Amino acid sequence: MSLFIHNPVTGFVSLLEHPKNSGFPVTSSQLIELIEQSPFADFAIVSANIGKLFSPSKNYQDDSLIVTRALDASVFIQVDEKNMVAEATLTTAKGGALMSIDKAREALVDAGVLHGISTRALDNFLGQQFDKPAGVSYRAIVAHGRRPKEGSDAKFVRLCATAQDRVLSPQAKEGGKVDMRNLGAIITVKPGTPLMQRVAATPGEDGYTVFGDVLPAIPGKDLPLQPFEGTKLDPTNPNVLIADCKGVPVALPRGMRVDDVLCFDNVDIGTGHVDFDGSVIISGDIKDGMHVRASGDITVLGFVESGQIESASAVTIMLGAIGRKRENDEAFTCKIKAARTISIGYAQYCHIHSEQDLFIERQALHCDLSARRLIRVGKANNPRGKIIGGNILDAMRIETGELGAPSGTKTRVFIAQYWHDLRQKQLQIADFEKLLATKSAALKQARKKAVKIPAPAKRQLFLDKISASEQQINIRIANTKRKKHLVKQKIAQLLATSRLKINELMHPGVELKIAKDSKHFSRIYPPHLVKMSEGKITQSF
Repeated sequence: MSLFIHNPVTGFVSLLEHPKNSGFPVTSSQLIELIEQSPFADFAIVSANIGKLFSPSKNYQDDSLIVTRALDASVFIQVDEKNMVAEATLTTAKGGALMSIDKAREALVDAGVLHGISTRALDNFLGQQFDKPAGVSYRAIVAHGRRPKEGSDAKFVRLCATAQDRVLSPQAKEGGKVDMRNLGAIITVKPGTPLMQRVAATPGEDGYTVFGDVLPAIPGKDLPLQPFEGTKLDPTNPNVLIADCKGVPVALPRGMRVDDVLCFDNVDIGTGHVDFDGSVIISGDIKDGMHVRASGDITVLGFVESGQIESASAVTIMLGAIGRKRENDEAFTCKIKAARTISIGYAQYCHIHSEQDLFIERQALHCDLSARRLIRVGKANNPRGKIIGGNILDAMRIETGELGAPSGTKTRVFIAQYWHDLRQKQLQIADFEKLLATKSAALKQARKKAVKIPAPAKRQLFLDKISASEQQINIRIANTKRKKHLVKQKIAQLLATSRLKINELMHPGVELKIAKDSKHFSRIYPPHLVKMSEGKITQSF
């Protein structure tokens, strides 16, 4: 016969008779042991009542006979600080009802969690109740917010090839080989030829928190197509740029230009110097001492031999450029300058400057190089070219296979030299701030004197003038603060992105300067990355 009686309505389990009347069990430990051996072993023990049952008492008949009770499973919902994740903590039942999915969803709603609830995660979470002991707690994430998806900027897709594309895709010969000097017909376009298509920016997708708050997406920048010389927008489709005249297409960042084209076999004494408003294609070489200037692209399929090239666009030299050996800091006989990217096969004793990127396919030997952004020596992805001797006067990033030479040839590298200009701007802004502060203080003193003027009309006239001056000073102070913040941001960004990447070896004799910090290297280093960290040049291998 059982010692216990269970009330299914209240969930309480009671003794049929007080132990002092029945004489059994004798101790609280014995009672707990009997409970653990009964069908109510998983129920929650009411320790306070059990203690009283075995304590000396004259009024023991008033003692409660309830010794255990059934507890249903419970769930607690916690949301992170950013309201993006809801975590549920479930305490398993002690003889009571399991947590149902409906009750769990109700708990989520009560906690304010309305969005991002994962039915699968919730099912898996609740299913663990069957494998867990009674009264234990476990947790799991059951709801996720969604971060906003940024829109993509407007894109500009070229619809035709350019002369530079043609250089990079020479004609095939018999046997599968290519002839670097046979590039097929010159790529030209006629009026009405589609050149570029604009793909509009996307608005992005809004996100949400688990509470249902909308996180607005940042739309992409919707930049327009820019018609340059020789092009216009298609009258039937403003997102398409078409040619307005016959010529050679030149790709630009947000549009295209159609240039007149001038072609030469070679540029030598017979042709004279070239100065052309358009693009120039030279299927041979630029000979010693010759100059080529153009407003468009300059493409040379052969060599540049102690020549000078200047382009308001891009320069491509397939084979290479070579100047005469310099003695005692003589001027370079081979100079190449471009407002856009320069691509060259090989360079020796050359002065090369690009306002964008400089790509050298194989080697730079005793050259002075500079670029606004990247200097890469070697083929893309994993450059393994060589920079030996000379100076890299400025760049933001440099990538090469080898830097310097085993003999210790002096090779100087300057990175992020724009830092000095930005630093000078900071000093100028600081001086201007002091000047504005001095003027502001002077106006305050003038105001104190003006309020003491006895004549009302004269006093008001002075105060009005002072107020107007103060307003102008405050506008200048606000503008100066914005400029100061912008320059500080530019410096931080410059230092964060400036780096030198060595993919094979750095030899002794390299002198490196990044911004204002400099370092000399006197031994061989394996592949590594050099950059600024906390104001110092650091190497990471």
